[in-house]
Amino acid sequence: MNVLRLTGIASGFDTEQIIQDLMRVERLKVDRFYQQRQTLEWQKEQYRELINKVRVFRDTYFDLLKPETNLTSPAALKKMSVTVSEAELVTVTASANAVLGESTFQVLQSAAAAKAVSSGITAGSEHGERLSLADTMGELAGKLAAGLTFVFDENDQFTLTINDEAIIINKSDTLQAVLTKINNSKAGVQVSYSSFSDSLTMTARQTGYGYITTDDGGHFFSALGFAVTDGRVGEAGRDAEFKINGFTGSSSANTFTVDGLTYTIRQNIAASDNAPEITVRTEIDTEAVYKTLESFVNDYNKLIEEINDKLNEEYFRDFQPLTDEQKESMSEKEIELWEEKAKSGLLRRDSALENMLRNLRSVLYDSVDGMNITQIGIQTSRDYRDRGKLVLTNGGADLKKAIAEQPDRVVELFARRSEISYSATLTAEERTQRYAQSGLAARLSDILNDNIRTTRDENGKKGILLEKAGIKGDITEFQNFYDNRINELNKQIDRLNELFAKKEEAYYRQFAAMEKALQQLYSQSNYLMSQLQNNGY
Repeated sequence: MNVLRLTGIASGFDTEQIIQDLMRVERLKVDRFYQQRQTLEWQKEQYRELINKVRVFRDTYFDLLKPETNLTSPAALKKMSVTVSEAELVTVTASANAVLGESTFQVLQSAAAAKAVSSGITAGSEHGERLSLADTMGELAGKLAAGLTFVFDENDQFTLTINDEAIIINKSDTLQAVLTKINNSKAGVQVSYSSFSDSLTMTARQTGYGYITTDDGGHFFSALGFAVTDGRVGEAGRDAEFKINGFTGSSSANTFTVDGLTYTIRQNIAASDNAPEITVRTEIDTEAVYKTLESFVNDYNKLIEEINDKLNEEYFRDFQPLTDEQKESMSEKEIELWEEKAKSGLLRRDSALENMLRNLRSVLYDSVDGMNITQIGIQTSRDYRDRGKLVLTNGGADLKKAIAEQPDRVVELFARRSEISYSATLTAEERTQRYAQSGLAARLSDILNDNIRTTRDENGKKGILLEKAGIKGDITEFQNFYDNRINELNKQIDRLNELFAKKEEAYYRQFAAMEKALQQLYSQSNYLMSQLQNNGY
């Protein structure tokens, strides 16, 4: 609330300025709190930037939803390349457990779905009028060939069963509505009408041997020109039949997996004794696996470099955050340069970040069942200035050789899995056992999860870094070490501002009292002077 104050009337003093100068000294105390708060805000901001980078790295290389780069899965480390001599007939892909080498494949016949096609629905009808999808079942009955009609019950409906799925058809249903009912049911068929051929086609949704079965309720199929025999409609579907290395097999679908190889028959092939012999060659895709591990090494190096830069950044003690008053006397460029130094070194020697890097390095030094990364051409840089970065020996040639000649060894080193899943509530004994049973990927992932997980442990704590700075989208965004400290400072700032307001008001009262006393003194002096003059002195 603004208060109009008339000061300095009697004394002639600029009491407003005097009080502001007095309060400026007092406000130096609260300015220090403002500076501390700004420093904490900057620290939290820098911390969250690092947390986001850690999260991106974790989600890229240790996330089940990213199989191409997920190093905890053999699929990312044992990628296969497959060449097929007749690629227009069949495509083949390989999983990590596929058998390497050359094999033969023959398509004896492709899989097909059961199918039924009606004859011309209105052919031979006395009206010769083609139907419309907008016709109701009652209207359609009048357009059918002579002697063919639907049979409705007393409720003007009938129940049609297709593949043991009951569907109620009403006399008032349009043909479009009936087709929709069938297609949306659990009968497992797709039916459509062609106005060109004036016929209905019904096809099973899945391939494989078997018929479309029906009770022909309401004479639905018979009236529409389908051939119904012994509760079956149309032709049976068929299984795919094939030979692999001379051994015969079958599948209800045209895509199937045998010994880690997934085959997809691309053409409709009827039974034949002259099936061509297709050559399938399966090899390790050395280049693809190499690129995955090379990207991992590069991204790991980039991550630890960014963290190390913050941990070793120079701290300028004399460059504290600027107050609003200080900014008023500086140019924008001067402010920018000042704050650049003020933000420097705020995470220097941070213990949580140092511990995380130390643990990551320790994992990479440890062996997995007697193996370590040096045996596949990856080692820690010998230059101390690199602070634990990884390098590919012999320009990456050693890693490529290991991938090509010992693929299973590479998979075991990184993707070995423990019978114990990661959890924030694992006991120390379970953690030790999981570590011993896991490959490098799971061990690295566990360390990152310990620092940035959003789940709580038995003590109610989330990831170490989240507890310190939090992250957007999680409760730690507002409940973390830095925000708690900032809230405490805000309370202290509010208390000091309240005290300063009272002190400022006290100064004004004191100066007002002084003005009043001076006014009274001036009045008395004037009175005495006037009395002396009146008495002739």
